[in-house]
Amino acid sequence: MSKQSIIIIGGGITGLVAARELSSSYHVTILEALPRFGGRIHTIRADAEGKADSSHPFQYIEAGAEFVHGTAEESLQLLAEAGIALLDIEGEFYRKEGKKLIREDQQVEGWDSLMQQMAAIDEDISLQKLLNLYFSGPQYELLREQAKAFAEGFDLADTEKASVKALYSEWSHQSEDHRVEGGYGRLVDFLVDDLYTKGCTLIHSAVVKEVRLTDNGVTVKLNSAEEYSAEKCLVTIPLGVLQNAHTAMGLSFVPPINHYLNAITNIGFGTVIKVILQFKDIFWKADAGFFFSDEEIPTWWTQLPATSAQLTGWCGGPPGFALSSLSDHEILHQALLSLAAIVDLPLDVIEGKLHWSYIFNWQKQAAMLGAYSYATIETGAALALLQKPVDDKLYFAGEAFYQGQHPGTVEAAIISARQAVLNITK
Repeated sequence: MSKQSIIIIGGGITGLVAARELSSSYHVTILEALPRFGGRIHTIRADAEGKADSSHPFQYIEAGAEFVHGTAEESLQLLAEAGIALLDIEGEFYRKEGKKLIREDQQVEGWDSLMQQMAAIDEDISLQKLLNLYFSGPQYELLREQAKAFAEGFDLADTEKASVKALYSEWSHQSEDHRVEGGYGRLVDFLVDDLYTKGCTLIHSAVVKEVRLTDNGVTVKLNSAEEYSAEKCLVTIPLGVLQNAHTAMGLSFVPPINHYLNAITNIGFGTVIKVILQFKDIFWKADAGFFFSDEEIPTWWTQLPATSAQLTGWCGGPPGFALSSLSDHEILHQALLSLAAIVDLPLDVIEGKLHWSYIFNWQKQAAMLGAYSYATIETGAALALLQKPVDDKLYFAGEAFYQGQHPGTVEAAIISARQAVLNITK
């Protein structure tokens, strides 16, 4: 029996996992817009000076995905198959309150009440509406701030839009996180090598501009005017690009699939600014794992248990979007100002200790236009449609098309890929 063919648009983790599982029954072609595979997984192998050097890497810099969150069974299984170990994360949590760094040993007062109220609602509402309805008093000011900061920082969510039911499902299943030894890029390398072995066709720097449904299947056209055809097509590009068809890497569909595209707009997509700073020495609390604050770049983490003089800054959600219009130089300045305030050192001292830096502004990357998704009140109904194929020829998958306890993660992307494979092969 001859194999059918399938085109997968997008060579991130979703596209790679789907291709691997489809390769036994389909001729698979992956078209990736970037000059590399992995999408929002991007590990930079760098030398001691922070310069990219894949031949003699001294350290691994995670531009995108960095942590394995909680009990991510599909991720753990795939990493184990690739022979890649996990690293424990260590260190204390500190919060800047006024001029003091306070070790955060327990949740903010009222958090349990917030979770109980989130669980009790019958009809879904936004997180902001829930806070306004049930936690509006002055005694809840800190709780409101912490809930908003967590939704923005962890979920990259706009609290005016974010679904309480979805946040509760995620927040009530928090557990320990890990890092990937040698960086997440090792998993991408494993999958790419395996796909070549399986005879798949992988093409990078291939920007798809049009997806046309035909009587015989699907034809996709690149911005170079080159065309590829197959019986089926799986679209795995980031939600930000799907929501912005008019941009440099946006897609058009012929004939139009407006009901699908309208549904896509009902999924939230967040922004993040990620700053990696390498210093000449460690000048912060040696036992610190994370720092939280109200600064412009509010969240920072160390590399513990590794004794690296490296800090990662993180600003997500609407505050991250506000920063995304700045230049890298301006973002670096804001990062150093934030860090100076957190550790209570003069800015010129911090600047003098800086060895090198990386700024990752995901909103400005044309192939991403943001970081990862979150659920709005309308997302559940949108996904009910988007998980159905168009004419049994066109399918969608990716972390944004996942529903469950691991939103916005590599785990979500892997599960979505496998669900798409089941839909395609049934």
